[in-house]
Amino acid sequence: MRPSPVSVLVAATFVSCVAALDSRTCHRTWKGREHLHPNVYKLPPPTDDEMDEMRSLPRHLDWCERGMCTPSWNQHIPVYCGSCFAHGALASVNDRIKILHHELGWKRPDVMIGRQSFLNCAPGHGLSLGCKGGEPADVYEFMKVYGLPDETCLHYNATDYTKYITASNPNGTCPPEGFCIDCMKTPDSPETPVCFPVSSMVRYRAKKYWRLAGEHAMMKELQHGPITCGMACTNEFVFNYTAGIFRDTTNFTELDHDVEIVGYGEDEHGVKYWRARNSWGTYWGESGFFKIVRGENNLVIESDCHVMVPDVSDDKFVWDKVHPAYGGSIYGLRPYDQNQIAHIGYPLENSSDISWNNTQHYSHELLHKPKRPMPMKLGSTPTPSNAWIQLVMVALVAGAGGIVAGVVGTSFRRALYERIG
Repeated sequence: MRPSPVSVLVAATFVSCVAALDSRTCHRTWKGREHLHPNVYKLPPPTDDEMDEMRSLPRHLDWCERGMCTPSWNQHIPVYCGSCFAHGALASVNDRIKILHHELGWKRPDVMIGRQSFLNCAPGHGLSLGCKGGEPADVYEFMKVYGLPDETCLHYNATDYTKYITASNPNGTCPPEGFCIDCMKTPDSPETPVCFPVSSMVRYRAKKYWRLAGEHAMMKELQHGPITCGMACTNEFVFNYTAGIFRDTTNFTELDHDVEIVGYGEDEHGVKYWRARNSWGTYWGESGFFKIVRGENNLVIESDCHVMVPDVSDDKFVWDKVHPAYGGSIYGLRPYDQNQIAHIGYPLENSSDISWNNTQHYSHELLHKPKRPMPMKLGSTPTPSNAWIQLVMVALVAGAGGIVAGVVGTSFRRALYERIG
């Protein structure tokens, strides 16, 4: 059997990336959409109708200029953690929650979703590999199933679920205190501070989320709020970018990072750009932000974007200055006004009711179906047996060139791409 050129290309990428995992700690999981990787699938140009629609949109949009951006983060402290996917995903969620609160007329402080709660608890349920990488969809699926508290539950310490792995807990599913915790002296322990899980808190959830790609889709969705996009990172971008509009000239396409796109525009010379927020601190780039050329898929920043619509329904339990349904305590939220609870129609969910130590692993599929034919024929999806044959063939070729890579498994559903964060 002669494998197709595309399947060989994808398989070769898979082999090289598996080999790279020995030396890198962060990678990308494409989960059944290997055919959409920038090395394989070239974005088609916009249609005439899409060009017309883009021309009808505002020429300049920046959610930060509108006052709708929350504070920036730094994923690299206190130690390195390859959690760029979580930072990029949650940065857009934070800002979309701020936009939603503004639309609802709620003049309240910014919400910063708990990164550490996610890194502690999601990987044990099959959603991401914690500090070794993941996808924005891992974050959004966890928020859809469980929800996430804000960061007052746990500060970011750049660790993950691996601290919970034991012989009896091989998946590293987190205990309740890994989701939300408090530490202080109590009436039962007046001399020595103790730590205990907080079981009732406002949780922010995902109503829905999806994947998009291309300049037209990105500009159109940005009218509603920031989005999260993957990108490739060259050394020039990481270590030498300071300000201005970045343009890569090396055609680097190994997608290994996630950032938040907050807007777009054109400079005085008519150069189109995206404005994006990184997660490397405000001392990097333009106060933590950067610009990159738009409409060229530079550093493949237009190839793999995600959008999440937040659900802030838990806010109504506490966001009432006169008669809140719940009030707060050291141990978590407690009922305050039963009439208000009855009016809302359901009680606040208690996190102790969640079976954190269950064995169910959630998954997500975000298959992107282009509106028009792909520019290259990809062929049919190989069966596991055919895929294994193709992987063996590629491995043999690589071995002849002096490259040795061990590939375990019989399924060709996943391709791993390293993420440096």
